[in-house]
Amino acid sequence: MKGANYIEVLRDHLLVPYAIHECEVFMQDSAPAHRSKVVQKFLTDNNIPVLDWPGNSPDLNPIENAWNEMKKAIAKKRPTNINELKQALTKLWVEMDLSYFTKLATSMTKRIGMVIQYKGNMTKY
Repeated sequence: MKGANYIEVLRDHLLVPYAIHECEVFMQDSAPAHRSKVVQKFLTDNNIPVLDWPGNSPDLNPIENAWNEMKKAIAKKRPTNINELKQALTKLWVEMDLSYFTKLATSMTKRIGMVIQYKGNMTKY
């Protein structure tokens, strides 16, 4: 994805929810499109501060675990076109048990402890 494409995604899916929920900071990884000058300017122009997130940090974002679970579930369903994929993803997201996300969130203390223990190197997460 190029910076211009990412700006379209941000414009279509970030600006309104960011304002509605009165967010204070935006988190993204260090993908090249995210670091591009045009994207940085877009975020600055829209008063969206970005969390400083090292590019090679151990993955402390628990949503990645949820994406992995969804990826495995989608692989079993084997959608044959984009509409089937969208429907399957939407259904999976809506049906995911809230307790799973609570478990992911409460795992942060342990995750951070492991990162410290491994001196910033990769952990089991």
